[in-house]
Amino acid sequence: TNPKPMFYACVLESLRKIAFKCGYALAVHGSLENDLDLIAVRWNDNYESPTYLMEAFVTELSHYHFSFGEMDTIELTQPEFRYKNQIHYAIPIIGDWFIDLTVIKDL
Repeated sequence: TNPKPMFYACVLESLRKIAFKCGYALAVHGSLENDLDLIAVRWNDNYESPTYLMEAFVTELSHYHFSFGEMDTIELTQPEFRYKNQIHYAIPIIGDWFIDLTVIKDL
């Protein structure tokens, strides 16, 4: 009865491809029950900034207009810096649907 895991599973492959093109490997952690928890780890010598990766994800998610409305109305929170090498972004989709993206940067 919970549609969130199905939606998150549907968008995961496109987000994985974006991460790969940006020089990151993408991993899922968590149950997908409430949100989509993702970890992006630098996987290439040539890679984009964490902000670029997050913005590419937002652009991809904006293709799902059928029930989510315009993405430009979404207010992204400021990134949260965790430890010495982690940047966390909360990417809202609609209501309590969102993606938690943690990017592991170089030390």
